[in-house]
Amino acid sequence: MRRLQNNYIRYIKGCLVVSLGGDYLERFFNMCRLHGIDLWNIRRENETCVCELYAADFRRLVPFLRKTGTRARVVKKSGLPFYIPFLKKRIIFFVGVAACLGMLNFVTDYVWAIEYVGNLQISDDELTDFLEEEDIHYGIKKAGINCEEKEKRLRERFANVTWTSIYFEGTKLYVEVKENEKSEPVTVKKKGTDIVANEGGVITSIITRNGVPMVKAGDSVEAGDVLVSGSVPVYDENLLIAGYQIYDADADIQIRTPVAYQDFIKKSYPVLCYTGNDTRVSFLEVFGRHFDAMPVYDFFLEKEHSSYEVVTQKEQLVLLDNIYLPVYYGKISKREYYIQYMTYTPEEMEALLLKRFEKFIFAFHQKGVEIVEKDVKIIENRDGMEINGDLLVIKSTGKHVDIAAAAKGEKE
Repeated sequence: MRRLQNNYIRYIKGCLVVSLGGDYLERFFNMCRLHGIDLWNIRRENETCVCELYAADFRRLVPFLRKTGTRARVVKKSGLPFYIPFLKKRIIFFVGVAACLGMLNFVTDYVWAIEYVGNLQISDDELTDFLEEEDIHYGIKKAGINCEEKEKRLRERFANVTWTSIYFEGTKLYVEVKENEKSEPVTVKKKGTDIVANEGGVITSIITRNGVPMVKAGDSVEAGDVLVSGSVPVYDENLLIAGYQIYDADADIQIRTPVAYQDFIKKSYPVLCYTGNDTRVSFLEVFGRHFDAMPVYDFFLEKEHSSYEVVTQKEQLVLLDNIYLPVYYGKISKREYYIQYMTYTPEEMEALLLKRFEKFIFAFHQKGVEIVEKDVKIIENRDGMEINGDLLVIKSTGKHVDIAAAAKGEKE
């Protein structure tokens, strides 16, 4: 214990290993002992003598060295006093390290990233809206989030969520959910519905599976007319209507109806022409503050009024895979361009209009619509070209409305 204490004191005060040479070393040691200078670990090495002493006592040896003609050479330095100059020269480095450690300890108490796991039926936007309603956002302190309470509210908010887990890994908040894969059938209370026409025209066929048909093939109807009623009359013994049974009307109904098509294309159109003057700079974003050299570049080159296409690549700084910091970095690419207006030829405008019209017809065929007649006119004017089409088609019609709503509309 005493030896350990002595070593500790020697480290604090600083020690020197000194090599001594001369003819009167014994007299030198006696003078040191007489004046209270501690020497230890004295040993003989060839023609010299090696010993250790406190660094503060080395200057006190100078008179004794002169009187005895002893030569002294410092072999080794050890102890805290000899590290102080090293620390002073690198004080900025150590202060920076301490500041970084303090900042890292500070930011790890907050949430800087959020990730959703296991959500298939529920979108990320819906979960984000839920967290915002619960006042959970980037930069919130982790200690202020009660995970168990938020898990309970998440299950209450979304009925198809069977299990939830909200936890932290580093500075990232994970919201993990498990959804009910088998959706329970929804029981809908039947109120009874009629089928009404979506548009006006002539009924070409009607096949009723449920309800009472109100029209037949060849009848002309207007939009909103009842085609199949869900109110089925019940007759008594005298063949008089005693009441009605309410059903959901069901039928396949085809109608022949006109469809108008119109499209227009301008003669002149804009084209982006890139000049090749591209700019790419790095940026840094810390705690929401953005820093980049793009304004300086625009100022010196006087290009602040130019048009650019801007693409930003952004990444978040991550330490040890799960410590996300509020520091973002990346690159901003700007491509300079100008707008030049070109002019279509009549042939090009006609080709574009016909191509759009063919897409319109193809969409009709995809929906099972039969085109009976087709009359198309293309007209060129001063500003461009337009196309007008009158089509006669056979398509499915009918939409379900509540019987109460249908009866009210009929009454009105």
